[in-house]
Amino acid sequence: MKNELVVILPAYNEEQNVEKLVLNWQRGRKKLQERHGLKLHIVIVNDGSTDQTEEISSQLTQRFSNVTLLNHDYNQGLGAAVKTGLTYAAECPECAFACLMDCDNTQNPKYVLSMLRKIGRTAQEEDLSPMLYDVVIASRYRRGSKVQGVAGHRLLTSEGARLVYTLILGVKGVRDYTCGYRLYTQDILQRGLEQYGDELVSETGFTCMAEVLYKLYLCGARFGEVPFELRYDYKEGASKMKVCKTAWDSIRLAFRLRIFKK
Repeated sequence: MKNELVVILPAYNEEQNVEKLVLNWQRGRKKLQERHGLKLHIVIVNDGSTDQTEEISSQLTQRFSNVTLLNHDYNQGLGAAVKTGLTYAAECPECAFACLMDCDNTQNPKYVLSMLRKIGRTAQEEDLSPMLYDVVIASRYRRGSKVQGVAGHRLLTSEGARLVYTLILGVKGVRDYTCGYRLYTQDILQRGLEQYGDELVSETGFTCMAEVLYKLYLCGARFGEVPFELRYDYKEGASKMKVCKTAWDSIRLAFRLRIFKK
């Protein structure tokens, strides 16, 4: 029985955040093992950062045996970092689940426990029951969710993207198409890569999240969501999102993806 949770942290100029986030994950190792029978494996994907992100991440690999650093020689965009991380998890021999999340401390690792419960993972080694879902999303649009410290124009962009994706793509069980905090089974990632190869993630920017979601849906993925609290006020450093470009890219992507048939 595979017993690793591979946590993927795409990082670009996150020198103020990456160590805090890794330490937060390490504090939850015991609960992860006791409640779900999973070992923690953290993978930092440094996407050509120009600050001290690579140096700090390298120090973390020396400090913790369960931390891996993957480097891009230059900044290729969030999509490329996501592709590198998901491919690593799909090929990792002991990986049972891959948890993708932002590396800016806006998302708390503690929610992975409710995501694992939702997906159907127990701590019983003899329990070989199939998972209830293939992907579980930490959603901003479920009862009990909260969003703190997000500027009005970003909220408007997120709401607009949600409306566009819901109307055009309409994936069952999904309200939050763009949140980067997700739990995937290794099986669904392998199916996605088998069907799409390098094209599983072709978007370079923030729209890659909706792209992966819809392509996995076309592979038969079942989606669930859990509420969580997004704490944008905990983020240190400048935002990488270009709001107007992301809004336009969301509309463009939705229509491009809709040409695929399930």
